Amino acid sequence: MKRLLSITLTILLCTITMSAQDFTDHIQKPEMGQGTVTIHQDSLLEDLVNGKKQFVPEKKVEQRDLPGIPRGKKTKARGYRIQVYWGGSTRADQTNAQRAGNRVATVFPELRIYTTFESPNWRCRVGDFVTRREADDYLNKLKSARLAQGAIIVKSEVYVYQ
Repeated sequence: MKRLLSITLTILLCTITMSAQDFTDHIQKPEMGQGTVTIHQDSLLEDLVNGKKQFVPEKKVEQRDLPGIPRGKKTKARGYRIQVYWGGSTRADQTNAQRAGNRVATVFPELRIYTTFESPNWRCRVGDFVTRREADDYLNKLKSARLAQGAIIVKSEVYVYQ
């Protein structure tokens, strides 16, 4: 009985002692015959690890809350997109495809940008046009803004908002 009581008291005292110090302090505490641990981290991470703060995820931004993006239910349909870049399979080609999309997005923020890799090529397509005429009008705007001299209109599955 005395032995059980002493074991219980020992465990209780160890628990109280450990909870009084932070987790990172406990890990970094030098022990005889043991290696040393040094932790370098941001104070926010320190507070999260030690239970002083709780992680609260940021509110996710809905696509429809962004300016220039249509609201309503999104459905897929056959339509057209404008291909502003088509290249090889290297990282440089990936970067060029993303840059082409970024250039278009700065001048025409209402157009959605689709940078994809379809083996063996990187490509960047813009817009969701239901009719060829809409795509043709934007192609002329892109060319007059000197954003896509070699751009072409391609048939594609597009998103239509209702």
